[in-house]
Amino acid sequence: MKKVKKIALITLWSLLAAGLLISMGFVNKEQDSLLCKSLDIKVNQDGDLYFLNKMDIAELIHQRGDSIVNQPKATVNIVAIENALNSHENIADARVYVTIDGRVKVDVKQRRPLLRVINTIDDSYYIDDEGKLMPLSDKYTTRVLIANGNISDSYVMHYKRSVKDMVKDNKAGKNSMLDELYAMGVYIDANPFWKAQIQEIYINEDKDMELVPLAGNQKIIFGDTSAMEEKFNKLLIFYQQGLNTTGWWDKYSIINLKFKNQIVCTKKI
Repeated sequence: MKKVKKIALITLWSLLAAGLLISMGFVNKEQDSLLCKSLDIKVNQDGDLYFLNKMDIAELIHQRGDSIVNQPKATVNIVAIENALNSHENIADARVYVTIDGRVKVDVKQRRPLLRVINTIDDSYYIDDEGKLMPLSDKYTTRVLIANGNISDSYVMHYKRSVKDMVKDNKAGKNSMLDELYAMGVYIDANPFWKAQIQEIYINEDKDMELVPLAGNQKIIFGDTSAMEEKFNKLLIFYQQGLNTTGWWDKYSIINLKFKNQIVCTKKI
């Protein structure tokens, strides 16, 4: 009797499982034939980024020949669309997915430039906040820190690699200034005071960084990014004393931060 009950129970569970699989098959077929209702695009514009907008993303998708609205879900190649968007020069990350009711959602995160580099042959490009080179845009120019002077790095030479990759490759990074510029850009960007004060980084003939402030006309010789925190602290003291002392601010033409534990200033003639 127990054996018969056991067989009956196994048979019942088998029938239930088979029924569930059949039902799931019908549901999947129904979902695949469901028409896409809309293309909903979201583009982040944090920090006033306007390299791309919703219309640009829609155009990129349509240029591929991808028809979305009123097409069966099964015919929409989500992976291909996502890969195409992620290969765009102004996109940091793109996520594409379809909701259960047939809406195609596209979430796009734009790349954020950290500084703009102008090299010795007037080749100009950005370094973004992830340390990757980024081309200029015909549509939008963002206000960021400028780096110029004796910089030989070109966009064509390095655009496929990040600054970190270049540092690992000693041969490629030997004469490059991009790692130093990126480190300086990250520090200034993270500090609201210096972000408001420093508008330009100039690389002189000795490959030292000179900071160009928004206020005052002093030449600030920073050197390289070693002991960066200490150097900026020294410069902050200079700013605080200069701003609080009548006439003291305009006494000096050069502020040299390269020397340990001291500021060397050159008076105006």
